[in-house]
Amino acid sequence: MRRVLAVIAILGIGVLHAQAAPAQAASAESPPRSIGAIPLDKVIAQLDRNGNGCVDHEEGRNYVSRRFHLRDRNGDNTLDATEAPPGPGETAADRPIALGDWQDAYHARFESYDTNRDRCLSQDEIAAGRAAHAGGTNDGR
Repeated sequence: MRRVLAVIAILGIGVLHAQAAPAQAASAESPPRSIGAIPLDKVIAQLDRNGNGCVDHEEGRNYVSRRFHLRDRNGDNTLDATEAPPGPGETAADRPIALGDWQDAYHARFESYDTNRDRCLSQDEIAAGRAAHAGGTNDGR
């Protein structure tokens, strides 16, 4: 189950891959400050519904839930490989992902990014979290 959650998190959950565009390559010295072509501060502004300057857990969870339902083209309440294109070790046609698992994976990734434990992701936390997880998987530990 942890592998499934890690895989889901990599698929583009929440603010981490908000615009489904390729992420910039990360370096240890300078975490990426954009998601695809969109500057990270603009992504945060789009998701920050309460105006506190960061993306809190609920804002991100609501966003990933909306993204899930937009991707679920056949309305079966799961995402398969045709709705969430697979990558190495990710979803496959024989391993669909339900909304609850999608949200659990978001929660695990959120927790790993929220280094100050204030339940709200700042631009710095998102950039550093994305850099730390680039090229690897997060199993929620």
